[in-house]
Amino acid sequence: MNQPEFLAEYVWQSGEFPLCTVNVPVAQVAERFGISLVHWEEPGLGSATGFGCRLASGLVLLLEELAHARKHLGTAGPTIYVEAAEVVERGIQATLVSTLAGLRLSPQSVIWSQPESGLRSAQSIVEAASERKRRHNGA
Repeated sequence: MNQPEFLAEYVWQSGEFPLCTVNVPVAQVAERFGISLVHWEEPGLGSATGFGCRLASGLVLLLEELAHARKHLGTAGPTIYVEAAEVVERGIQATLVSTLAGLRLSPQSVIWSQPESGLRSAQSIVEAASERKRRHNGA
């Protein structure tokens, strides 16, 4: 199985979409693949740790673990974000299965996942991104 490719930079094309939260610490996932963790400040949310990567399937992910959530809310691992357009194209369940396989995580590690009704939200994000691009390009 191919390793995830670390992404130092990435611009969301359609917008990031929260797919799931897992109970495996982000440091453990990063170590599994020899990926260095990145630390940043998330406006309004505080200190965050994580990394971006591209899976062999082509999915681009951001794994983000918030210090506040870990310390005060008991969150054990990161929330995993994907391109909203990928969710619209593949469906939530297929995107989740591909994400877990690419990160070598079991379905039992998922403590929250986007419900199927979240597909409408992903579609709205994609539509809003398309509209912004049209306006920006003067179309």
